[in-house]
Order: sequence, then C-alpha cells, then structure tokens
Amino acid sequence: MTDPERYRLTFFETPNPTVITDENLQIVDVNRACVEFTGYSREELLGSPPSFLVNDSETYREITRALADRRAWEGEVEAVTKSGDRAFGYGATFPIVADGELRGYGGIFVDLSDRRRYTRTIQVLNRLLRHNIRNDVNVVAGVLETIRPALERPERDLLDRAMRRVDRLLDRAETARELNALLAKEDAEDAALSPVRLDEVARMTVRSLPPTDADVTLELPDDPVYVLADGAVQRAVAALVENGIEHADTPRPWVGVSIERTADRVFLTVEDDGPGIDADRADLLFGRREETPLQHGQGLSLFFVDRLMDLYGGAVEYRPRDPTGSVFELEFRRVADGADA
Repeated sequence: MTDPERYRLTFFETPNPTVITDENLQIVDVNRACVEFTGYSREELLGSPPSFLVNDSETYREITRALADRRAWEGEVEAVTKSGDRAFGYGATFPIVADGELRGYGGIFVDLSDRRRYTRTIQVLNRLLRHNIRNDVNVVAGVLETIRPALERPERDLLDRAMRRVDRLLDRAETARELNALLAKEDAEDAALSPVRLDEVARMTVRSLPPTDADVTLELPDDPVYVLADGAVQRAVAALVENGIEHADTPRPWVGVSIERTADRVFLTVEDDGPGIDADRADLLFGRREETPLQHGQGLSLFFVDRLMDLYGGAVEYRPRDPTGSVFELEFRRVADGADA
C-alpha cells in the first residue's frame, strides 16, 4: 500500500466526522463518519460550503476568519444534521498547505452531546439532592431538639446518638457541595492556586474542631510554611483529622498532625491510633477504583482529599501505623517564604 493510499484510508476510517474543502471552502471530500453523522449523502455534501453544518453563524464566521489568515481554529461548536438535530461538540479546522501553497482546508468534529447531557443532569440532581437533604435534615434536627428535654435516659442517650447522625448527614451534604465545586474547578481555565500558610491551616483546623474527648496534638515548624493551594485545603486537613477521631475504637483516641519540608516539597501527616485500614483497601476509600462503591460515607471525604491534592499538583498517600492506626500523608508543592506562585 502506497503512502497516499494509506493516508486516504485513514481519512475514511477516522471515527469522527471529517471534511476537506478546496481553497474556496467548497467541500471536496468527506469521510464515512461524516455521512453517517449528518444524514446527508456524499453527493449532497460535495460541492457545497460547510456552513449549513454549523448551527451558529457567528461561530462559522470565526472559523472562516481564522482560515483566511491561515490560522487553525478550535473550540466548541454546535453541528446540525439533515434532520435538524443539534449536536454539541468540539471542532477543529486548519489550512492544508503543501510546498508553501494553500491546497484547501480540513475540519474535524467530535460529538460531546452525551457527555454534556450527562454532566448537566448530574449538576441538576446534585443541586436538588443537596437542597432537599439539607432541608429535611434541618427539620429532623429541629424536632429532635424540641423533644429532647422531655426524655430521660436511656431514651435521651438514643436521641443524642440520632442527633450526631443528623450532624454527620449535614456534613456529608457540605462535603458533596465542596466536591462538586472542586470538580467544576478542575475543568476551569482559571483555577488559580496561590501561596497558603500550611502551618496556620493546621492550627486553625485543630482549634475549630467540635468538642471531643480526642487528644489532638500538633508538631509544627517554628517558622511559616507556605505551599501552593487554595481555601479548600483546610477542609482536606479537617477531613483527615475528623476521620481519625470518628473511626477510633478507644474512649480517648489520639490524632497527631505534623509538617516536614524538603527543598521543594512539604509533607503534612495526620496519624491516629485507631483500628487502621488495610493497605489494599486504600484505593477503594480514595475512590481510585471505580468498580467498588465508596463505603460507609468515609470514602466521600477521602475522595475529596484525593482530588484536591491532584489539583494542587501534589498527592495523598496512606500507610498503616505501627503498632496500630492509620497514617495519611499530604504532599504539597512548596512556595518559598510565601512568594507569588
């Protein structure tokens, strides 16, 4: 098979709709995917300008202006088929130049309609569920608070246990809200990071803990420690500290928070003396293995921590603590003396 035959076969077998035009923007060739996607026959497409395939005239003008300047264009585009269906996707067009001479233009479309539909559905469901959960749980909490004075032990102890569960549900809803914001930030072009003083974050996290019988200790450097992060970092540290307290199996659990540094990295460690987690289950709790659902509500917070650290250009790792307990280590990019990132 000669090179021209190989290239032409590649063009026809490309799974995304692709067109080639001449220098005057008249279609001279289309691949099989284009015919199947648009619903037009090959004969109907050849010899026509591709403008009727783009739903937005302003977008088409942007494309032609770029091509007239011999520049490639890429971006979001809504395609329209022969039956009038609209498909949202990503398009790319480019000049075809050989030996310095313009020979025509090429265009490729990637259909993302199903992805956008799925994303929008998840966003709507997420808002509705968080709103409904928060409202319903607040009603339940109000009722429990009202009837508590009328109860005596052991009924009051049972009610207090139920109220703690209500608080946890509210906390889960807040974590879901922050996780949704985090995932949106990952897709944003302006997801800015800046120097954050991590030692102060650790102190504030411990000071803001609700009343507890746990012994929480801090081992921090005397001088400031700056890392590349944003305001969500305190939520991540708090999630690990609260995780150690919540899953303890002793009347007075211990959780330790410490910070160490290298030339370009900072490590914040949260360890506890609880029952620990099997090392081979860590990926499940971080949500890194999709075939197993997040378990016991614990996974939602750890999934948030894992995604946040990935956004920061860092990492979170787990290892068992000797003789018992868990060790979570957050790795950050270090910023010297709070200099601008």
